[in-house]
Amino acid sequence: MRPHPLALRLILPCALTGSAHATDVTTCTGVADDRARLACYDAAAGRKADDAPASTAAPAPAPATAPVATTGALPPDPHPQDAFGLPRREWGDDPLSSRWELEADDKHGTFLFRPYKPSYILPVRWSDARNPTPTSPRLGTAATSGTLDSVEAKYQLSFKTKLWEGLFGRHGDLWLGYTQQSSWQVYNKGNSSPFRETDYEPELMAVFRTNRDLGAGFRLRLLSIGLNHQSNGRAGDLSRSWNRVMAQAGVERGDFSLIVRPWVRLHENAGHDDNADITHYLGHGDVQAVWRFSQQTLGLNLRGNPTAGRGSAGVDWSFPIHRNLKGYLQVFSGYGETLIDYNHRQNVIGFGVSLVDWM
Repeated sequence: MRPHPLALRLILPCALTGSAHATDVTTCTGVADDRARLACYDAAAGRKADDAPASTAAPAPAPATAPVATTGALPPDPHPQDAFGLPRREWGDDPLSSRWELEADDKHGTFLFRPYKPSYILPVRWSDARNPTPTSPRLGTAATSGTLDSVEAKYQLSFKTKLWEGLFGRHGDLWLGYTQQSSWQVYNKGNSSPFRETDYEPELMAVFRTNRDLGAGFRLRLLSIGLNHQSNGRAGDLSRSWNRVMAQAGVERGDFSLIVRPWVRLHENAGHDDNADITHYLGHGDVQAVWRFSQQTLGLNLRGNPTAGRGSAGVDWSFPIHRNLKGYLQVFSGYGETLIDYNHRQNVIGFGVSLVDWM
C-alpha cells in the first residue's frame, strides 16, 4: 500500500531521526483521510508500509438488506385469527376464496362454524313508514294489537358450516348456512316491548371453485346451486314463508367482490300459500357487491322485479371505531326489509356495531 502524501510528511521525520515511535498517536486522530490516518498509525507503531500483505481479493459486496437482529421475539403472525378462531386473510388476498375455502390452502375441514352474511346489532333503527297492518292476498289484513314505534332495534346473526368436502372427487363442497334477523320494539314500553318480526333462513349450498379470467382483472371464482327456505315462524294471518332454488356466481377483482344470485321460487298449493305474490315485490334474484378499503367495508345489495317496477336497494357500511370494535350503518329503501314487510315500501336507516363483517 502506497502511503498517502500527508502520511509521508509524518513518516519522514521518524526516518530521519531513526525513531520508530517518533510520531505521536494522538497526532493521527486529527487526520481526516482514511488512508493517511492508517499510514500515520502504521508509522507510530513502527510498521513499514511494505509489511502490509497485498490483498488480491475483491471487496465483498454490501448486503442487499440489513441483517435482522435476533432478539428472541417471534415474528408477527401474517394471518391473525378471526372471530371464529380461524386464520383471517389479509386484504388484497382473494376474498371469495377465503370466505368459501376454494383453494387447498384455505381448507379447514368440516363442521366448523364460519361467518356467512354480516352479523350486527343496531340499537337504533328508524323507519319512515311503519307497517302496523300487514296484508297478504290469501290471509288479508292481520289483526294486530297496540301501536308500533318508528324507532326500534334490529340484529342479525349469520353463520355457515361445511358438511361435505369434495362432493365429486376433489371438486365441490356442501355447505349449510343459517341467518336470523330480528326487529325488536325495545323502546315500545306501552306495548310490552315485543319482537315485531323474526325471520329464519336456513339454506343448503353446493359450492364449486372456478378460476375463469373475465378480463380487466376480473375473475369468476365460484358457482353454486342450492335450496333456500325463509319464514317468520308465525301462524295465522301473520304467517309468511317461501322456498327457492338458488344459484350463485361469484366474481372478484382485488378487494372487490360481486355475488349474483338468481332464484326460482318453489310454488305451494294455493290454499296454503301465505304470500303468493312475493316475487312480484322481491323479484327473481339479487346482486351483492362488497368493497373493502382502509379497514372499512361497503356493501350494496340490489333486488327486485324490473318488469313490475318494484324492488329494493340496501347499503351497509362498517368502519373501525376502536381496536376490533367496528361501527355499522345500514340504509334501506324499497320492499321487503323484513319478510312481514315483503309488500310494504319504506325507507329505513339504522346504526350500531358490527360483530362479524363480510369475510
